[in-house]
Amino acid sequence: MSFNKFLKILITILFCIFLPLISKAAILYLEPDSGEYYQGDTFIVETKVDTEGECINTVEANLSFPQDILTATDFSQGNSILTLWVKSPTIEQESGLISFAGGIPGGYCGKLPGEPGELDLLGKIIFQAKEVSGEQISAELEFLEGSQVLLNDGFGTPAKLTTKGAVFTVLAERLEIPEDEWKKELEKDNTPPELFKIEVHQEPTIFEGKYFIIFSTTDKQTGIDYYQVKEGKRDWKGIVSPYLLEDQSLKSKILVRAVDKAGNERIVEYLPPRKPFPYWIVLVPIGLIIIGWIIKKLKIKR
Repeated sequence: MSFNKFLKILITILFCIFLPLISKAAILYLEPDSGEYYQGDTFIVETKVDTEGECINTVEANLSFPQDILTATDFSQGNSILTLWVKSPTIEQESGLISFAGGIPGGYCGKLPGEPGELDLLGKIIFQAKEVSGEQISAELEFLEGSQVLLNDGFGTPAKLTTKGAVFTVLAERLEIPEDEWKKELEKDNTPPELFKIEVHQEPTIFEGKYFIIFSTTDKQTGIDYYQVKEGKRDWKGIVSPYLLEDQSLKSKILVRAVDKAGNERIVEYLPPRKPFPYWIVLVPIGLIIIGWIIKKLKIKR
């Protein structure tokens, strides 16, 4: 074997080994990754993804935080690149765990240079610093095993994942009023959730073949807080999609209300389909009159 041929084979082998490590990677990280807060302060930590130039379609994140130092009060999905939530954000305060999983139909290949907005954003976690003993204490946040990013390659291939946590310092009480970053975000949000529509479905494998509705919307500022439904004259009640209709006759008007974290709401309605007018009720008498008139004319001619 010639040296040149051996060199080509060696380069090919190294290319096959190291190319996946170079190109198929992603980074889950937190922003900010450090900072100082006083006990009682409320602050926001953003969970983000860097696709490293790859196209992805699914993110699953499991994040731990010190529950004795921080209280996770909320999770905002506002302006998230995740539009299909496989697992809604869950906060387990007692165990210090935050988890969520979502998808991006069509995939996401990263923020383009000069493109506005926080297009790497997965969600915002709202923390409140607890009372500390002593002058200060450190609070570490980190991504746990089970976190993953899947490539948009048609196979759901896991990307080589790098995670970056954060460390915050909580200081003893200060004289000023505690900071509340989340309150400021809520006060700035006066825009209702995006317009959406209600779809009525009937599937043999869902709700035993009964009628149900599906719906979904987003809120680009603070995120959706909850949904409510009102069927006809019934009272409003909290629901999630899909929702089994109480009126299986589909005769009631359906209203769905989407409310964001700031209390702004969007209400859409679904009107039951109108039954076609029974024109035969009118046409039959008219036909009988015409036939009677024709018979009468024929008798006169005779």
